[in-house]
Amino acid sequence: MRREKIRFNHWRLPVLAGLLGFVLMTGLFAVQGMTPFGDHNLLIGDLGTQYIPFFTDFMRLVRTHSWDLYNFHQAFGGSWVPVIAYYLLSPFNLLLVFFKASQIPIAMALLIMLKIATVAGTMTFYLQEHWRTQRPFVMVFGLAFAFSGFVALNFFNIMWLDALIFLPLVTWGLDRLVITGRTGGYFCWLGISVLTDYYLGYMTCLFVVAYFLYLVTAEWPAGQTLREWWRAKRYLSYRFVGASLLSVGSTLLILLPTVLSMLVTPKTQSQAGNFHLFPLFGLEFFGQMGVGSANYLQRLSHGPAIFASSLVVLLAIAYFGLPQVKRAAKVRAASLLIFLFLGMWLQGFNTVWHLMTPPAGYPFRNSFFFSFVLILVASSAWQAGVQQLARRWRWGIPGGLIALILLGWALVPLMQTLTQSDYYASLQPVNWAAVVTGLVLLSLTAGLLWLGRCHPGWVGLIVVVELVVNFGFALNGVDYGSQRRYAQAYEQSVKRLNPVTTATTLYRVRNNTPTVAPGFHGHYNPYNDGMWLGYNGTTAYSSTISAKTIAMAKSLGLYTRNERRLSHEGFTPVTEMLFGIHTKLTKQGNVAVGSYTGMGFAVNQRFLTLKLSANAIENQEAILQTLRPSQRPYFVPVAAGHDQVKAIWRINHHPTNFVYNHVWRVTPQASGRIYLFDPTSSSKYSTMSVNGHSVAPRMMMDGNTGMINLGEYRQGQALTIKFASNRPTPKSLAVATLPADRLAAVRQVAGQHALTLKRHRGHLHTDYQGTLPATTQRRWAYLSLPHEQGWRITVNDQPVQARTVLGDMTAVPLTPGKNQIVIRYHVPGSLLGLVLTVVSGATYGVLWYRQRL
Repeated sequence: MRREKIRFNHWRLPVLAGLLGFVLMTGLFAVQGMTPFGDHNLLIGDLGTQYIPFFTDFMRLVRTHSWDLYNFHQAFGGSWVPVIAYYLLSPFNLLLVFFKASQIPIAMALLIMLKIATVAGTMTFYLQEHWRTQRPFVMVFGLAFAFSGFVALNFFNIMWLDALIFLPLVTWGLDRLVITGRTGGYFCWLGISVLTDYYLGYMTCLFVVAYFLYLVTAEWPAGQTLREWWRAKRYLSYRFVGASLLSVGSTLLILLPTVLSMLVTPKTQSQAGNFHLFPLFGLEFFGQMGVGSANYLQRLSHGPAIFASSLVVLLAIAYFGLPQVKRAAKVRAASLLIFLFLGMWLQGFNTVWHLMTPPAGYPFRNSFFFSFVLILVASSAWQAGVQQLARRWRWGIPGGLIALILLGWALVPLMQTLTQSDYYASLQPVNWAAVVTGLVLLSLTAGLLWLGRCHPGWVGLIVVVELVVNFGFALNGVDYGSQRRYAQAYEQSVKRLNPVTTATTLYRVRNNTPTVAPGFHGHYNPYNDGMWLGYNGTTAYSSTISAKTIAMAKSLGLYTRNERRLSHEGFTPVTEMLFGIHTKLTKQGNVAVGSYTGMGFAVNQRFLTLKLSANAIENQEAILQTLRPSQRPYFVPVAAGHDQVKAIWRINHHPTNFVYNHVWRVTPQASGRIYLFDPTSSSKYSTMSVNGHSVAPRMMMDGNTGMINLGEYRQGQALTIKFASNRPTPKSLAVATLPADRLAAVRQVAGQHALTLKRHRGHLHTDYQGTLPATTQRRWAYLSLPHEQGWRITVNDQPVQARTVLGDMTAVPLTPGKNQIVIRYHVPGSLLGLVLTVVSGATYGVLWYRQRL
C-alpha cells in the first residue's frame, strides 16, 4: 500500500501541472477561435508553408505502406530521411493516424496543446526530483517554462517543443548520474532528445556539458586542489562522457544518413565572419524580461526570448543576495548563466550553438536554455526562502528591473534612428500597453513577495495570469487560416489531381496556382504543394534542399528566393523538357506540356562536359545545341535600340535601390516567345512592361535572377520595355526569342531516344524501370534525377557508375541498341548507421550490466 502511495505522489504534481497547462492552452485557443474550437487554423508561418505539408505527405507514406525513402514530391526529388529526422520524428505524431489529411491543421493545434502541457509536466517532474519536494508551488515553475517567451513566440515551430519536453528529463538523468552514478535515465532521454530533433538535440548536447560541470562542482571541499578534485570526480566524468557518446551513437541509424544529406545543403556553407565575436543585441535585451516583449509579427527578428514570468526574474536575482546561499553556489549559477548569455550575445558563440550556421529567421533558438536555468536559479531561491533578503535588495531588485526594462524599450526607436542595423530596422514598434501591463504585474509580484507575508497561492495566481497575458500578446498579428475553406479546397484538389497522383508513370507536375490557398488569409506561394497533395512537383521550401539543386536551378533561370526556396517561376519549354514536366496546374485545369520528353533521353558525350555559366539563356542555348547541333541559334537575340533613362532617387519620399527608370526599345529578329534574363540581379521586375502591358512575374523577384517571360511577338515588331533598375544601361540584360518550330525540332530528336519510367512498388523498396534506345553517337542517358549517392542503377542488368551533369542531374552509360534501365534508391549511410547504432546500444548494455556505466 505504501509503495502505491509513493508512486502516486511521485507523479501527482507533474500530471496536475500538465492538466493545468492543457486547460490554459484550451482557453487561449478558444478565445482566439482556433481549431478545434473555431474556424481559425494554424496555417501560419512555417507551420502553414512547411510543417503541415510535410506531415500530410508523411502520413500518406505511412497509410500507403510505402517504404520508398526517395521523395519526388519536393523540389526535383530528394531523400526523405533529413525531412523525417528534422520535422517528423516526434512520438506525438502517432496521433495523426486518427485524422484525415484535410484535418491535419486540427491535429496540429491539438498536438501543440498536448506538447505545451507535457512541457509543464516534465519541468515540474524535474524540479520536484531535483529539490526532493512535494510542495505544489513547484508546478508554478513548471508552467513558467511551458509558457515561456520562447514557447509563446515559437509554438508553431512544433518540432522544437519536443526539445523543451525532453530537456528537463535529460537534466533529471544527469542529476541521477551525479548523485547515484546511474546512467540509464540520462542515456535514454538524451538519445530520445537527439533522435526527435537533432538540431535542438545538438544544442542540448552542448548544454549538458555545462550543466554537468555545474553539478560536479557543487561539492568542492575547502582547500581541495584541482588535482585532488579531479581524482575524486574522474570516474564520474568518464561515465558521463561514455554515456553521452554511446547515447548519441545509438541514434546514428537516423542521424548519420541525415548528416550526410545535410552536408550538401547551403546551411553548411559557413563564412569566417560568422565566427567573429561581436554583439548581436544591446540593452533592449532587458525588455525581454517583461510581458509582451515580442509578438507574431516579430517572429523572424527579435531579441532573445527569455521571458519566464516576473517571479522568475525577481527570484533569480534575489538568489545572489540571499545570505543563506553559499558564495560558491552563487558563482556556479552565475557562471552557467554567463555561459548561456554569451552563447546568445556574441556572434561566434551563437553560430556554434546554431550548428555552425547563423539562423535565417527565428533568432536565438537557444534562448530557452537561459530561461531553463533562470527558472532553476529562481526555484533555488524559493527553496532557500526569500524572506531573509535584505531590505535594500527587496526594493532595489524591482526598481532596477523596471528601470532596465524601460531603458531597453526606450532605446529601440533611438537605435533604429541612429544605426543602419538590419536587426534594429526589423524590430516592430514598442507595444507600450504590453510594457505597462508587464510593469504592473512585476510590481504586484514584488509586493506579494516582500511586503507582508508571502502567500504562495496568490503569487502562483499572478504568475499564471502573467504567463497567459504574455502568450496573448505574442499572438497579436497572427493571420489565421480558415479550416473550413482549407478542407474544402484540399478535398477538391485531391479529386482534381487524382489522375497524376495515381499514375504509375514517373513524371513531374508544374504548379502555377496555389491549390490550397483558400485556407490562407495572406498571400501564399505553392512551394510545398507537391508534398501537400502527393504529386511529383518542382518547387520546395525546406532546410533540406541540396545546395547543388539551388545552384543548378539559378543557372537555368528558375527563381530561388533563398537557399531554402525553389519556386515555379522562370520555367521555359527547355527546362520543362529537361525536368520531365508532363502537366501544368492552372486555374483553368490540368494542361499537358508540349515539350515533355519523358524522364530522360539519350545524349552524346558533349552533353556530359557542359558547364553552366551565370547566364540562363546562354546555358539553355548550349543545351539545345548539344541535343541538336545547328548553325542557327535557338534563342535569337533581339536588336537593341535606343534606351531612354531617367534617374529617380526617391519614391513616395522613400529612397529606392532601383534609381534608373528605363524606356528601352528593341526589335525581335524572329517570331516567338521572348525571354529576358538579368544575370546581375539589378532589375525591378515588378515594374516591367512591354508596350504598356505588365509582364511582372507572379512572385516578387525584384533584385534577383530568374527567366522573365515577356510574351509572344512577331519578327520586326517594335517593342518598348519599361522597367526600373540599379544600373544606368540595359547592356547586361539578355533578351532573346525562342521560336516554337526550332524547339520542336530539338524535341523531335530527343523524343526518338526518350526514356519513360514506370514505378514498381515492392514491400520494402520501389523500382523505376524503363527502356531507352541508344546509338553509337548517343551512348549516354540523361536522367532527370538529381545526382545522389544513394542511386543504384542498372543497365541491362549490369550496375553502372552515374555521372553528374548540368551541375546536379544524372547521366549513365548505355550500349548501342535497346537498354533496360532499372533505378532503385538506398539511403546513403543507413547500413553504417545501423551498425553503429547496434554497436553503441550493445556496448552500453554490456557496460551497464557490468555496472561500468
